[in-house]
Amino acid sequence: MSFARDFSRGIQAYGKAINLLFSCKLWYFMLFPVVIVIALFVVGNYAVGYLGDGLSGVIEAKVTGWIEGITWLEWMSGVAGFLARLLTRFLYYILFISFGGYVVMMVMSPVYSWLSERTEAIVSGREYPFNLKQLVWEIGRGIAISLRCMVLQLLVTIVLFFGSFIPLVGLVMPILTFGVGAYFYGFAFMDYAVERKRFRVKESVRYMRRNAGTVTAVGAVFALSLMIPWASIVVCSFVSLLSVVAGTVVVEKQLNEKNINK
Repeated sequence: MSFARDFSRGIQAYGKAINLLFSCKLWYFMLFPVVIVIALFVVGNYAVGYLGDGLSGVIEAKVTGWIEGITWLEWMSGVAGFLARLLTRFLYYILFISFGGYVVMMVMSPVYSWLSERTEAIVSGREYPFNLKQLVWEIGRGIAISLRCMVLQLLVTIVLFFGSFIPLVGLVMPILTFGVGAYFYGFAFMDYAVERKRFRVKESVRYMRRNAGTVTAVGAVFALSLMIPWASIVVCSFVSLLSVVAGTVVVEKQLNEKNINK
């Protein structure tokens, strides 16, 4: 199947995902992003404030020691401390914007695992008995896959960044960068359904490569939500639920078609 056809199938899966997520059977999953976003905001701001205050205290003490006895430079210690706090918050913002999507994905991993399972149960009628050991394994694998995708995406993005300086070739680099991010996001979302089929990581990688168009489509919607100014983390936390449902729907459909064609 061509990349374009696969991509179209992945986008179409979002129509089914919207109907399922807003149905009476799955609506309560939309409560989780509210709690998680608030928790991330509170914990993140507390951690950054604590780190910024500690760093500014050290810097102010150093600057005060350097300018001791020079009264007309005493203002420098306060300015240095302020800049340290400002820099800490700026770096936090940049890192959160760059990798906040993966932070959300790792924190919400237990929710995704449960949501994917419930989606498959609705779509296929196949119920899975609760197994705490299996659930912990799925959550751990989900976090590990997210970390793997984040590292690989970062490495490829760095290569593409340097490639952007090549005349003419650099014009397509933004599109390629977006596509790479979409592929790895889609990989992470679809792996929850693939893992439940007892695919090992290597088998999952092969499956995703063979269905790159679908994987990219599933991740593209999430990647677009990350581009929304100021509200990207809030929006993407809700969109990620749709991505998990869409990924589960399309995996179930593809594997069923494969079994029929055997």
